[in-house]
Amino acid sequence: MKKQNSTPTNNSRAAQSSNAARGSGASMNHENGFPSQPPRKKKRGMHKKLWNSISAVFFLILGVCEGWAFYRLWHLAVLPMKILGVLAIVAAVFTIALGIMMFPKVGRHQKSKCIGRRITAYFLAMLISLGCVFGGRVVGKLDHTFEVITQVPSTVSAYVGIFVKADDPVADIKNASKYTFAVTDAYDAENTGKTVDALKDMWGTPVLTRSYPTVFAMIDGLYNGEVQGIILNEAYLDLMSTAEGYEDFETKTKMLYHHSILSAPEPTTLPPETKPTETPNEALHEPFLVYLSGSDTRSNTLVGYKSRSDVNIIAAVNPETKQVLLINTPRDYFIPNPAYQNKNDKLTHCGLNGTENSAKALSQLYDQEIAYTAQINFTGFETLINSIGGINIHSDIDDGVFLKPGDNHMDGATALEFARDRYDYAAGDNARGLHQMQVIKAVIDKLASGTIITNYSDILDSLQGMFVTTMPSERLSQLIKMQIDDMAKWNVQSFAVTGTGGSDIPAAMGVHAYVMYPNKEDVQKATKLIDRVMNDEILTEQDLAPKQ
Repeated sequence: MKKQNSTPTNNSRAAQSSNAARGSGASMNHENGFPSQPPRKKKRGMHKKLWNSISAVFFLILGVCEGWAFYRLWHLAVLPMKILGVLAIVAAVFTIALGIMMFPKVGRHQKSKCIGRRITAYFLAMLISLGCVFGGRVVGKLDHTFEVITQVPSTVSAYVGIFVKADDPVADIKNASKYTFAVTDAYDAENTGKTVDALKDMWGTPVLTRSYPTVFAMIDGLYNGEVQGIILNEAYLDLMSTAEGYEDFETKTKMLYHHSILSAPEPTTLPPETKPTETPNEALHEPFLVYLSGSDTRSNTLVGYKSRSDVNIIAAVNPETKQVLLINTPRDYFIPNPAYQNKNDKLTHCGLNGTENSAKALSQLYDQEIAYTAQINFTGFETLINSIGGINIHSDIDDGVFLKPGDNHMDGATALEFARDRYDYAAGDNARGLHQMQVIKAVIDKLASGTIITNYSDILDSLQGMFVTTMPSERLSQLIKMQIDDMAKWNVQSFAVTGTGGSDIPAAMGVHAYVMYPNKEDVQKATKLIDRVMNDEILTEQDLAPKQ
């Protein structure tokens, strides 16, 4: 028998190789004869790419949200660089840690553990991203509020009405072209002229007018039939309630036409330019004066509207010594009105020619330069107090009207009534000035308690359109940044000048009305107190106490 060759043939070797390949899970590429990639290894690679793609999406979202939030903070410019730096470092550490969790170097036996880490990282990344989005929106809204309240209005609104007797048969201004209207050159002649021009354009015929020396002479002319109508700035309507014999003007007349006028903004008073030798930091610490006006209007839009000023407070602010002095001046103070050739008038009437005019009157009274003005109307005041949950006024006495011993909680409407009331108190305007100071301090205390954090949206909404200041947004941001940086406590003191009530003829009225003659000693003391604040002195309660 022929002996069988033990050496495998080519066919047998190929078969063995094929069997070995099957045993190892590999397959043969029939085109080039080489084994192809094992299916399990390929599947693992696909899973890894999928996880990395998901991680990249989450990581990108996190980076974009963090970047947007930091841009908002940087643009707001109220956080010191050291705080921004700490926040940036913390954010970077969290981002790197989450990146390590999202893109792990995995071994075969760590697969399930790494999936858990990835999912945890995704959850934290989304949580931080949502926090950045929320925080960015808060900062953005705050930034927008700064821009709104510090933006000088592009136009100033004035509202002029045409009034006729209540029983006048004409109900449409178009049918009054034959009427003669009372006007005066003594008060708001510019807007009166614009209204006359508007009527001329409407009718296509000249407007018949008759000139009078005062607003009240105009009304007398309407009542006795000399004219059929009067052209009057609506801001003067409130004057009637304080003038004897004209309190029923609104019931005896009706408005036939309402004319809105838009004009250029009034110039603002700005502080002296920074000296060349001063650094920005030195300029920031310079003391300044702010005039705070409480506008006598309840409209839902304040910006630019000229009206009587019921609250007149000068705030002397010294950022270096952290001293604030509030000087309250009664609204009926009988002082020169710059808008009427410095003829004596009630301080509240100065606001009829703009907040800037009131600031000039007070600058003359106290011989001080007022750098900025700020204005809030009664609607905004009431809304602001409601948005912070009301305020508490502490009292040691029972005044029989608003206050009882202890803390007295007030909502916006009650606080507004408390700040305006003078008739229920023997001290009259002096009591009202004191109450206004108490309300301002109570608002500051409430905001400092952290209420602004939980109610920030309502608070900012209440300020937009209801509050405006000529202080530049950069200056306001710098002051906030300085406060956040040193967290210093401010020494807030207040002083109210007083006077003696009497009857006189205010320039804006032309008839006798109640006025308050200034107490010269109080005015001089207030001036000296302001000088001390501006000269870096610290005031105490004893410095402001009245003489015994």
